[in-house]
Amino acid sequence: VRLLMVGDSSCGKTSLVLRFDQNVFSTKFVTTIGVDYRDKMVKVEGVPMRLQLWDTAGQERFRSLTSNFFGRADGFVLAYDISNRPSFDHVVGWMRDIKQRAPPDVDIVLCGNKSDLENDRVVSVEEGKMLADEYNVGFFETSALTGNNVEDMFMSLAAEI
Repeated sequence: VRLLMVGDSSCGKTSLVLRFDQNVFSTKFVTTIGVDYRDKMVKVEGVPMRLQLWDTAGQERFRSLTSNFFGRADGFVLAYDISNRPSFDHVVGWMRDIKQRAPPDVDIVLCGNKSDLENDRVVSVEEGKMLADEYNVGFFETSALTGNNVEDMFMSLAAEI
């Protein structure tokens, strides 16, 4: 099952993948160039499933490269940073790209990441839920730092698929 991580640069896509795959958090910041890939074996309702986690670059200059992967995706984690309003505002553009390039029945989760930064929050939980409802997609707030909701989000998406 191919899962694509999409969203603006610096919203924590790579950290979410690392937390889910290895249960680690790194403070070293390295921008993803193009696309990174990891495999993770999980059990969904007792059935083994291999998740291919495709971590895409969020920078605009890589957009045409990364969007080439959209057509082969089974699911998307569309991430934004709850402490960064523009990353939330850009969800609309990311969703448009997904709708144009991905299979019509693809499953999507909207992920408000960095929920540990409550004091820096500029996007409310309600705003995230409303946008997810508008697009009829799942919604989670996560923290790659603490691990809060990360596994639940990925496993929920895998089960949906």
